[in-house]
Amino acid sequence: MHLLMTGLGALIMLGICGLSSFFVIVDERRGLGAPDTGTMGAPSPYAISSRDLDPDPLSLAEVFSGAQVRLGAGSYRVTMTHIDNVCATAATGEIGTLLEDAGCTQVVRASMTAPYAGYEVTTGIFNLADAEAATRAGERIRPLVESGRGSFAAMAAGAAPGSDPRDRPDAQVGWHDRGHFLVYCVITRSDNVPISPDDPYAPRITADLLDTYLAGEVIGARALNL
Repeated sequence: MHLLMTGLGALIMLGICGLSSFFVIVDERRGLGAPDTGTMGAPSPYAISSRDLDPDPLSLAEVFSGAQVRLGAGSYRVTMTHIDNVCATAATGEIGTLLEDAGCTQVVRASMTAPYAGYEVTTGIFNLADAEAATRAGERIRPLVESGRGSFAAMAAGAAPGSDPRDRPDAQVGWHDRGHFLVYCVITRSDNVPISPDDPYAPRITADLLDTYLAGEVIGARALNL
């Protein structure tokens, strides 16, 4: 009797193991046991979280490779580009010092004509030490801009590369961080009319250049390739 019960127990265990193996095989054939590849090829925020992980400097060819930037139905015509390892050249007032304290090693920027009549833009990327420094700088810039103690410099059409015209009180500026980078834009009108808070085109320009192009396409491509 003891031998019979032992034999039955062994048969039951073999049956369970066989059934489990069958389910595992079926799941693998259905893809349930396969590794998740759905996120393969997605940009990695960690890859651009610091310049230690992302040491290659930006270049003009990487950021502004052509004579225009096509975004949706509109095209932004690039009128001038500039790269500098002195970040304060692209800022005014206390923001220049703030960027240097954040470990900024370069700024890549361009002046553009927007696809809306009369709107001109200066936009670019600051290369900071790490994501923490970029976030902190972005937070500290707002009170400086709002109090008139600093801003981003607009590049004048026809000016010599590297020269920075006066601060534009009639301009509207935007910025935000992505990884260890800070992207920004300065929007002005060719007729020097101040950009009002309810301007219908300024939010579109900011979203096009900062969110879609610089943060999405340029920095996104860098994160994807690391």
